[in-house]
Amino acid sequence: MIPTLILVVIAGLALIFFLLRVRGFGVAPIETSKLAERLLAVDLDAFRNLVDPDEEQYLREQLPPAEFRPIQRQRLRAALDYIGGISHNAAILLHFGQAARLSPDPRVAEAARQLVDDAVRLRLYALVAAAKLCARMALPGTVLEPAGIVDSYQSVSHRAALLGRLQNPAKAALISKAV
Repeated sequence: MIPTLILVVIAGLALIFFLLRVRGFGVAPIETSKLAERLLAVDLDAFRNLVDPDEEQYLREQLPPAEFRPIQRQRLRAALDYIGGISHNAAILLHFGQAARLSPDPRVAEAARQLVDDAVRLRLYALVAAAKLCARMALPGTVLEPAGIVDSYQSVSHRAALLGRLQNPAKAALISKAV
């Protein structure tokens, strides 16, 4: 009975920790001027190419199986790196949005709320996409695509640019380029 109770308590604490991390608690707010420095560059076209089923099929047809498998694992690892960058950027933009939610301007506060919602959703998509890619590495025959993460990332990027324009129209170009 006691070991079960201990496991339930540990699982509950882990769930709370995970939810707080996804929501971005525990990190200081990010200034607009420092946003560009903290974001990682993510090449969405390269990511799309790595997870494109047609590209995978082409490589499967062109390469012998002994060559294809290690190359596909490298491609999936690279895709995981891109997902890590997307998740990192979503966390940064989540903090940016959380700081802006307290703005007295209702347009800024609403744009910040939408950015926070989208960034949390993107972090969850990134977690699911990473799990799918890990499953594909472990089980090469599986067809699990990280669908939706690129569109979600672009949506978060646009919302961050909008929030940046609302907060500081003079520096909006810097924020747009950063995301």
